Amino acid sequence: MHAGWNLLVRDQRAVNMFMSISIVSVVLLAPIMLAAEFFAPPVVSVVPLNLLFGGALLAIYYFGMTRSYRGGDFTVAYPLARALPVLIVACAEAASGDAPTLLGWLGILLIAAGSIVVPLQSLRELKLTRYWNMTTVWILMAAVGIAGYTVIDQAGLRQLPNGLTFAMRYAILEAVVGGVIYFFILRGAREKIILPPTRADWKLPVIATLFMFGSYSLILWAFQSDDRASYVIGLRQISIVIGVIVGAYLFRERGARLRIPAAIVIMLGVILLSLA
Repeated sequence: MHAGWNLLVRDQRAVNMFMSISIVSVVLLAPIMLAAEFFAPPVVSVVPLNLLFGGALLAIYYFGMTRSYRGGDFTVAYPLARALPVLIVACAEAASGDAPTLLGWLGILLIAAGSIVVPLQSLRELKLTRYWNMTTVWILMAAVGIAGYTVIDQAGLRQLPNGLTFAMRYAILEAVVGGVIYFFILRGAREKIILPPTRADWKLPVIATLFMFGSYSLILWAFQSDDRASYVIGLRQISIVIGVIVGAYLFRERGARLRIPAAIVIMLGVILLSLA
């Protein structure tokens, strides 16, 4: 589901898919979640700051991914944005004195190697200018957003009762907050907000919204169900391989013979890191 909604976002470059998803969230899902606040144990009053700051970082992720999809290939932006947060968290732990084990460092090196190779169409393109450009900046912004809201969400879910229902309510409420903040970021950046022009064109945003909340609710539920959150964070990156393989062949992007093995190396790295 995670790879699927990202592919839908990439396929709809003519519209702002993240803004469309936010509108669907507000119109269709938010009223149900707000009603649940009155007739079920509350979520908003328990973790208001988590929803606020997590939503802000979600908006940063939206903006970074929108810009990176616009300027680069899906098979470059998607794997880097998913793999780099694992690197960010691991390096922060090392800097704080809680360094990874030998197996963990091997995982980090595999992630770094795969991340370096995945933007290339050929190893002959291995040059610094290939990486240091504005698309890389947007990918880094998206990665920081992912790493940030993941940590905040994990802390928030620990304060809520266990269950998929609470995970879904949290995910949707956070996305509503993120959508509002994302709107103001777009206005501040003087971005033209292009939405689907007809009612029929809203079908894909609705599907993407359901995939998005379905996948992330399962991730949040997994955080509650297992104390080994590092396993969840690492193993969910298998969507990298799904996204790159489908994206390479669906969008006919060049370099699939190199990018698909690189994505597999990234996946192996995050698995080793999580096991360590």
